[in-house]
Amino acid sequence: MIKRIIPFVLAIAMIFTMGAAFASSSASAAAVPVSMTVAGEGTLTVTLVNENEAAEDGSGTPLTDIIIYSPLYPDMYFPTEGESVPAGQSKGFSCKYFFSEEMLDTDIPLSASWIDGEKAKSKDMTVKIQRTKATTVTVTRTASTKQASPGEEITLTYTVSNTGMTPITLTSLVDRAIGGKESILKEKVTIEGGAKHDLQYVYKMGRNTVESVPVITYKDEATGKEEKAEASPITLGMVSSKISVEVIQGEATASGVMFTLNLTNNGNQRISGIVITDDLGNRVNPDAFALAVGESRQFTYNVLTDTERYVVFNLSGETGNGDDYEDKTKSYVVRKYIDPSLLGIQLTASVTETLNSAGSVEIKFDINNTGTMEMKDLVISEVTTEIAEDGTEKQKLTELYRTDTLPTGTFSTPITLYVGQPRDLAFLVEMKDPAGNPYTYNAYVTADYLGVGNVEETPDAQQSAINTLGASVGDSINKALTIALIVLGALVVVSVIAMIVLSALEKKQRREAARRRAARERRARLEQDMARENAARRRR
Repeated sequence: MIKRIIPFVLAIAMIFTMGAAFASSSASAAAVPVSMTVAGEGTLTVTLVNENEAAEDGSGTPLTDIIIYSPLYPDMYFPTEGESVPAGQSKGFSCKYFFSEEMLDTDIPLSASWIDGEKAKSKDMTVKIQRTKATTVTVTRTASTKQASPGEEITLTYTVSNTGMTPITLTSLVDRAIGGKESILKEKVTIEGGAKHDLQYVYKMGRNTVESVPVITYKDEATGKEEKAEASPITLGMVSSKISVEVIQGEATASGVMFTLNLTNNGNQRISGIVITDDLGNRVNPDAFALAVGESRQFTYNVLTDTERYVVFNLSGETGNGDDYEDKTKSYVVRKYIDPSLLGIQLTASVTETLNSAGSVEIKFDINNTGTMEMKDLVISEVTTEIAEDGTEKQKLTELYRTDTLPTGTFSTPITLYVGQPRDLAFLVEMKDPAGNPYTYNAYVTADYLGVGNVEETPDAQQSAINTLGASVGDSINKALTIALIVLGALVVVSVIAMIVLSALEKKQRREAARRRAARERRARLEQDMARENAARRRR
């Protein structure tokens, strides 16, 4: 059994011994520099490694008969004559060479051969010199703060880094939103390869948010070309401390007027220590509070008064940067509450004199104050509709009558109004109760002529016809016949005129019917507009 194993072990040992012999030397190639921007001189180095074991006295199997060359570039010379590599050592063989533009970024073939003991060995290799850009320029920009109030100064630092190998000349730096179209750089700056340059600029914050996008222009000294580089944009925001307040005024009641206040922080910073007071200095919120950006709060506040009062809500607090915050709402009128059961108004309007030839009508307004309180500031106005410049309809009030007081009982006043032609009329009657609360009422009448027909034309037409007829008969007919013929002619003329008048009347009636139909439609629209306006006035 042992006799069978021994040959197998010996065979394995021989294999390992042969492998060690084959791996007793090696070769590798490298280039310096590893990259170049343009054609220039470099060095190629082939290193041989003798891995044979050296004896204690330094002897061992050397590497001899060394030959290194490039099969593609025969003028490359590696000095190897008479050179050897002792056991356990390595040695590099170098060749200085001018590398053209075409040789950059391409594989350069090299071949090495040598004698290792009694064995001839060789190795084919390639080496490459990378082509790199002469300059690599980056621009960064930092800001002392990215949020500022109007007028506050922000220091911007622009850093231009040249990570390339050759120098550049910085010629301009433009940041349009910050410094306008002019260059922030006042004179040219040369930046060597691997160096950087810092430039500071102080910007005064305006009233709008801006975006900083700096662009530099520089000259690449290696190529002579002008290049540009740009930094990533950043936003310089205006500090906005703003609490929007929605005020909803409720209806007046015996217990007062309830106000609802909706507050929202629509700014870009937190506001703390918020206190709300009314026009008399009374606090709406018992405890101060804070609002984060976008946060909302709601408060209710009741106002009870015996006199007319204009309520204003004042806000105070502190912004995130420590500044005082102050704001206030518009004023809201609150008056003494009057029980509606103590009030009563009945209004009628009628035409007492129809439209005359001068284009005027007389209208009487009867107002019956059935309440127990004297009203004041009575105003009667005509309501007309005008077309605004934007094409929309707009109501216009023309005051016709005014009196300071309206006692209880019946009150009448006639008003003569020029209307020009038949049309529908609309009126607004306004008054106030003793506390000053407003009330509005509407009245509508139609201004028209009394009767029909144009009677002014008939006598002239009759006289013309009679004169013509009398001239044609002459004096040869006796007086009786003449009179009979005149009467007959007059009747004929009257009949013709009557037919003309009836025809004209029929046309006029058709026109009037169309006009009244349009007027009714306008009145309906006007009533709707007046109702909306009255509702809005009552809310105010």
